Amino acid sequence: MTASTAEMTLPLVIPAATCKNLPPVSAEHTLVAQARAGDGRAFAALVEPHLGMLYRIAARACRDQALAEDAVQEALTLAFRRLDRYQPGTSLRAFLATMAVKQAQTMLRSERRRRVREDASASPEYPAGPSDLVEAERTARRVREVLASLPKKRQQAALLRLDAGMSYGEIAQAIGTTEGSARVLVHYALNTLREELKDVLDGD
Repeated sequence: MTASTAEMTLPLVIPAATCKNLPPVSAEHTLVAQARAGDGRAFAALVEPHLGMLYRIAARACRDQALAEDAVQEALTLAFRRLDRYQPGTSLRAFLATMAVKQAQTMLRSERRRRVREDASASPEYPAGPSDLVEAERTARRVREVLASLPKKRQQAALLRLDAGMSYGEIAQAIGTTEGSARVLVHYALNTLREELKDVLDGD
């Protein structure tokens, strides 16, 4: 499959509300066939309704806006190359979301190694603001840290459930497990979040 970079360029700044106007199944089949033949515009039409969701889960996994944008772009490039593995009629959202999560996790690991090599592990700085905004950022950071500490498969399941809003069946398909196992993974992840954030939840 060949396609120029220009043909498949997609926006890096992704609106959070983008996750609607999905093409009908018959139209999706046509777009998939065209994209497999190298049509970048057809591929863009396929993935555009999912961009907001992809950015949200990548941002949660990376905990860094720039990394998340790069992860989404890399995931889309990979999906374009591997579109022959997608079965029309199954969940395209799951197909794309899985790649976005994996790319985000890979980039986060690479960034951590780079920071260690450069000995540049300074804590992130946040602009001064009202106390409620500071507290909200502290809580959000703790959520990200707890998710990052989870076992890989449990983390993936939680991200796909919380940020992609995927069903347990879609999660199972995405991470290669059963629907029952997907429910258990999400259940344990949420329990860990509740336990680690107990002081915040009790305070509210």
